[in-house]
Amino acid sequence: MAQASQYSDFWTWFQENEADFPPTSEFDEAYGDELSGRLTDIKSGLVYEIAILDDAENELIISGDGIKELIPFVQDVVDSAPEIDGWKIIAFRPRMDDYASFTLNFGERNFDPKKLWCWSRVEDGRFNLVIYHADYSDDIRNLLVNGTYVLLDMALGEYDVMTGIRYIDHRDLPDDPEAFGLYRFEELRTVFDEYKSTVTH
Repeated sequence: MAQASQYSDFWTWFQENEADFPPTSEFDEAYGDELSGRLTDIKSGLVYEIAILDDAENELIISGDGIKELIPFVQDVVDSAPEIDGWKIIAFRPRMDDYASFTLNFGERNFDPKKLWCWSRVEDGRFNLVIYHADYSDDIRNLLVNGTYVLLDMALGEYDVMTGIRYIDHRDLPDDPEAFGLYRFEELRTVFDEYKSTVTH
């Protein structure tokens, strides 16, 4: 694991610079590279998302970018954060309200949650999931997989996607999804939360 001094150094830099952060539209160019580099110094693979808000606490999200092995590092970075006026420090990408009402531009492609369908099954106490795409092809499979992971984080939260789903596959949408027992992506949160409520820890 990273040394405590690495966490301390990161938050010292952040506190010394956060008051000068420019509007969100300019943030990546002005401070993003250094912020990314300082997270990488702690552990390669750590990433961030930031929102500088006018009427609420600013948000800094520390993420493992969906990599389960980075969970303890994300948690340690956030747990080591001091109280910083005007900032909310968040571990992992959180769920979004009305997640199915947004479209995602990813890799020069538009992902519309309303066009996605799901099939799921609980097997041996674990949640298995298949996402069906109307325009699926093997040529763009990697793009579809990566873009859909962003949508899954929006729907369920990054932590639950990493820890609560055992298996995820992607397939071509049949002509009659309901006849195949599929349900719409906008229903996924309800289905997953019903499963999660039955899991004993």
